[in-house]
Amino acid sequence: MNQALLSLPENQRMAMVLLVYEDKSYKEIAQILSVSVSSVESLIFRAREALKNKLLNK
Repeated sequence: MNQALLSLPENQRMAMVLLVYEDKSYKEIAQILSVSVSSVESLIFRAREALKNKLLNK
């Protein structure tokens, strides 16, 4: 999982780390990353899809 997480683009990785490991809300992540909440939703969605594909295709 860590290797898959490290392979994500930095903005997706940061959003996932803040969500999963630091238990931040989408609103908090948006403030930290200086983006909109809808951007965070998109980042998290794309990161989850990429992680799912990487882990299933191992």
